[in-house]
Amino acid sequence: MRIEWLLAVLLAASIGCSSNENLSRVTGTIKLDGEPLPDAFVVFSPTTGGTTSYGRTGTDGRYEMMFSDSEKGAWIGENRVEISTGDVDPTMSGSGVRERVPAAYNKQSTLKVEVVAGGNEHNFDLNSEEGRIIQPPTE
Repeated sequence: MRIEWLLAVLLAASIGCSSNENLSRVTGTIKLDGEPLPDAFVVFSPTTGGTTSYGRTGTDGRYEMMFSDSEKGAWIGENRVEISTGDVDPTMSGSGVRERVPAAYNKQSTLKVEVVAGGNEHNFDLNSEEGRIIQPPTE
């Protein structure tokens, strides 16, 4: 009886601590002109309240959203999406990576997705002809 009770308490505690009911897993692929877009930063910002999530694409263009350093996911509900390849703050890294994604997908983004409970896959096929590219400031 004690072992069953202890296991039940541990299970309940682990479930409560490891999951946030406002978050849901989000993955996907980002392409630019039909090709995978590596090293792109992805930001999901809830439009009706909540906290921003971040992701970064690998060499294959795949990303997974992170709510924090240790918690995966994005806020459930409608999210505005920004995708960028330029340095967020080039003064910190000094690398000055140039932006390859038009402002229509980042600074002036109108991209929105609905994140639902359970797993989500949101793929983005961006077009470099979609407008001008705004470069991050340099020193």
